[in-house]
Amino acid sequence: MSDRDFLIEMQQVLTAQRTIIEAADCKVSEIESRFCASEGQAAALRELDGLMCEIEHSAEVMEAEDLAEWELEEAALCDLYEQRKARHDASLRSFQFKNWNQFVRDSQAYCLTQDIETVLPWEAMLSNEGLAQLKSESYEAKYRWDEWDYIVVGSAGVLAFLTDIFLVAIPKDMTSGEYKGQNGSIVTEKLRTFKFPPSVQTWLEAKSKVPYDYTGGGDHRIDTFGHDPVLGFIMGTIDIMRGGATTIRGGNIAFEAGLADPVHNPLAALVTQFLHMVSDVSTSKGLPVPFASVLRALKVGSFRGPGGNTHTVSQMILWMYHNGYDLRHFVTMGITPATIEIILRAYLMIRHYATYGEAKFVLAGDPKYRSMLLSAHAIACAGNAGKIALMQGNPLAINYAEWLALTRYLLPSLKYWVFDRKRLKMEHLTQINEEGWNVLLQASDNLLIKVYEDTTPIFELGAMQ
Repeated sequence: MSDRDFLIEMQQVLTAQRTIIEAADCKVSEIESRFCASEGQAAALRELDGLMCEIEHSAEVMEAEDLAEWELEEAALCDLYEQRKARHDASLRSFQFKNWNQFVRDSQAYCLTQDIETVLPWEAMLSNEGLAQLKSESYEAKYRWDEWDYIVVGSAGVLAFLTDIFLVAIPKDMTSGEYKGQNGSIVTEKLRTFKFPPSVQTWLEAKSKVPYDYTGGGDHRIDTFGHDPVLGFIMGTIDIMRGGATTIRGGNIAFEAGLADPVHNPLAALVTQFLHMVSDVSTSKGLPVPFASVLRALKVGSFRGPGGNTHTVSQMILWMYHNGYDLRHFVTMGITPATIEIILRAYLMIRHYATYGEAKFVLAGDPKYRSMLLSAHAIACAGNAGKIALMQGNPLAINYAEWLALTRYLLPSLKYWVFDRKRLKMEHLTQINEEGWNVLLQASDNLLIKVYEDTTPIFELGAMQ
C-alpha cells in the first residue's frame, strides 16, 4: 500500500473516531449540565443509589414479598429492561477491530451513513488555532459578505431606484393619449436646452458631410447604423469610406451606394464621423440611444403600444424615439447606474484601505465586488419594472442604461459561476506561501505530539458512540 493510500484510509478512520468522541463528549456534557441544574434530581439519585446498595447487601435474605411495593411482575421488569436496552442500542455504534482493512471499511460505512465529510483531513489533524486560520484564509471567506455589505448593496439599489423615479422619469411631459399627465425629467429638459453657438454648429455641419445623411426621411438617424452613438464609429466610418449608407428601414437592412464620394483615408473618415455625431447631438431630434439601430432591425415581438395597438421591437423603438427617447435622455438614465457604481466603489475602497492600508486593490476583477454590483443593479432593475407598471406600462419609463448595466455584470457573472470559480479557487490556494503552510503543518505535528503524551483517559479505536 502506498503512503498516499494509507493517509487516505487513516483520514477516514480519524474522521469517524473524532465524530464518535465528539458525540460522546457532547452527551456527557449534556448529562453533567442537567445534573448541575437540578439539585433535586441529584439528591434523588443519591437516595436511589443508597437504596440499591441496601438491596444488594441483603439480596440473599430478600423474598418476593419484599418487592411487592414495586407493583411490577418479573415479566414486566424484563420487558422494561429490554425496551431500555433496545433504545440505547439504537444510538450506539461500535467498531470491533479484527484487521486494518475491515476497520477502514467500517469507518467508511459509518461516515457514509452519518453523512460525515471526509475530504478535509485538516479538521482531524490541525489545532483549533490552525483550523481557524485556514478557514479565515479560504477562498469562500475572502469573498463572503458581512452585514455591512448587505446594508450598502441594499441602500445603493434603493437610492438608484429613487433617482430613476424622481430624476430620470420619462423623456418629456405627456400631453395627450393614454399617458397624458405623466411628467418628464427635469434633467433631460435641461440637457435639451444646450445648443452650440450658431457659428460652431454651421462649421461642424460644413466639415462633417456624410453619405448616410442623404437617405431621406425624418427618421433617417434611427434608420441608419451611421447615427448609432456606438456602432456608428464602426459602421458609419465604413459607410463614409464606401460613399454609401447602411439603412434599416422597416427592419430591413440594406446598403445604398453612390450617395457621396468615397473617403479612402480611414483616419479622415473617423474624424468626419466624430464631427458629424457632435453636430447632431444638440439638434431638435438629437441622436438615438446606443444600439437603437440593432433594436430597429428586430421585427419580433408583439407589445401593446399606445392606443392599444401591438408593435414589434422595431416599431416600439421608433415610437420612443419620436417621443424624446434619445441620447440626451440616455445620459439622464445613466444617473441610476452611476449612483450604484459611486456608492459601491467608495465603500469597497474605504474598507480595503482601512484593512490593508495602501495595498493595491483591483476592483474590476474582484468576485465580491462584481457580485455586489450585480445584486445592486438587480434591485434597481426590479424598481424600474415597478416604475413601468406604475406608469401604466409606458415604454418611455424603461431605464435602458440601467438594464444595460445589469446585462454588463450578469454575463461575466454567469461565466464566473460556470467556468471560472473552481479555477480561481485553486489559484487562491496556490497563493498561500510556503511559510504559511509550514506553520499549519507544524501546528498539526505539535497537536499529535500533545495527544500522544497526554495523560488523560484516551478513547481507544473501536470505542462506542
